Amino acid sequence: MPLGNPDFAPYMQRVKDSRPGALFVFVPAGKSATAILKAFDELGLRGGGIQLIGPGDITTDEELPNMGDEALGVITAQHYSAAATRPANLAFVAAWKKAYGVGSTPNFIAVDAYDGMDLIYKAIEAQGGRLDPEKTMEIFRHYSNPDSPRGPISIDPQTRDIVQNEYLREVKRVGGKLENVELETLAKGVKDPWKEIHR
Repeated sequence: MPLGNPDFAPYMQRVKDSRPGALFVFVPAGKSATAILKAFDELGLRGGGIQLIGPGDITTDEELPNMGDEALGVITAQHYSAAATRPANLAFVAAWKKAYGVGSTPNFIAVDAYDGMDLIYKAIEAQGGRLDPEKTMEIFRHYSNPDSPRGPISIDPQTRDIVQNEYLREVKRVGGKLENVELETLAKGVKDPWKEIHR
């Protein structure tokens, strides 16, 4: 469907008429994702037994309060959820709320930035504050953090991409608020599949 058209009802009606078991949605995070969920619910697709699935950016943690109950039951896969119960994530979310307010929630971009700063900090620390570009790049290539808020991560020394877990998540109401509850680890140590295929 064209993303320039905010009226998703005609597309959802076509999905409803075809009666699939699931609908995979891939749209930009934020207001577009909220509009899709509302159209999905208003046209009765959920009530018709169609499961909404997609990547994690259709139910980003900070957008969930705007989505309302329409988000309940949506299944996504992503490398992070603010609701994860890993000790490092509980500490990260608590520090985030202390800094930005209890109503604020970190999302996958926030944890990406956090891990990026950890990588920089460790490179500076390893060199005693005297940075050498070649040594810095070598440190980056072999970076790993078993205790990231998103779970264990590392850098692939050949592609320089992140290696991380992917989690299956479901939007549930927990303690009165919507959360992306991690159901299971789909895959551990995932590398960019496109680069793996073409290596």
